[in-house]
Amino acid sequence: MAESTKGVNKAILDKVEKRAYELIDKYHGCSQCSLFAIQEVCGMRDDVMAKASIGLAGGVGSMRSACGALTGSALALGMKYGRDVSALEGPAEEAIEIEYAALEPVAKLAKWFEREFGSIICRDIRRAFMGTELIREIPWQKQWLQELGIHEHCSKIVAKTARRAAAMLENPDLSILDKV
Repeated sequence: MAESTKGVNKAILDKVEKRAYELIDKYHGCSQCSLFAIQEVCGMRDDVMAKASIGLAGGVGSMRSACGALTGSALALGMKYGRDVSALEGPAEEAIEIEYAALEPVAKLAKWFEREFGSIICRDIRRAFMGTELIREIPWQKQWLQELGIHEHCSKIVAKTARRAAAMLENPDLSILDKV
């Protein structure tokens, strides 16, 4: 029997983490790779959702805003805990109640992420790691990014965040301090 940690299957978490790392390392696109690893391993594949998630990569359209590892993983949580479109056709009070319930696991993931990596903002995370802001679209800065190992750093963030989100699919009540 697979080892269980805080009510979640460690073997599944290990697979998600490994797959997320493989995907981001090979294909780039933090948001898409974090989401797709979770979808693939957890049996919730949705090609349209995965395709749409690429726009969140690099901190939303490479703007270095909300980290793609977080936004992609948040989409996975939304796939399970989110509000169905049919709720928008019913009473507003019920739809809002469902919205608040759906936001809770995502907010918990975001708070864990902020505590783990110092910020939810891609630019801030990168700057803290490299000591400066470098832009990959500028050739000499791209070279420095490679020398500093930013891709490896971001790949680890994607893998760790996808793992955490996968754990929250099974146990949305994980504490910010719980290790999984």
